[in-house]
Amino acid sequence: MRVLETCLYVDDLDRAEQFYTQVLGLTLHSRVPGRHLFYRLDGSMLLIFDPRASAQPGDVPPHAGAPGAHACLTLHPSQTDAWEARLRAAGLTVTRYAWGDRGESLYFHDPAGNVLELAPPRIWGLDAGRRTTVNA
Repeated sequence: MRVLETCLYVDDLDRAEQFYTQVLGLTLHSRVPGRHLFYRLDGSMLLIFDPRASAQPGDVPPHAGAPGAHACLTLHPSQTDAWEARLRAAGLTVTRYAWGDRGESLYFHDPAGNVLELAPPRIWGLDAGRRTTVNA
């Protein structure tokens, strides 16, 4: 098994779309105004919901949560410096954390306060040969 989708919750979908599309460079798969943004990643989906709308009953079970969650996207270790510079240039506060010989993570917040991390898969001992999610 592997994670197919990850959900984050935001209070402003327009700000979230600008951040995830322009700052992180993710590919928007679909958008329902006032409800959600879906981003296609490498082999998975990132679902971003406005909980005021997604908590309402509908065709699928309600998705209710709050900003302040965590998601980690992969990057190749050679891209860490470039991503740190890109994030700082976008005005973000970035914390760089070393996991010994396994690599380094970059931690920062999205506009809703979710904690995002960019890290190589090897911090968990996972295959580093797979394609990565984000590119500088």
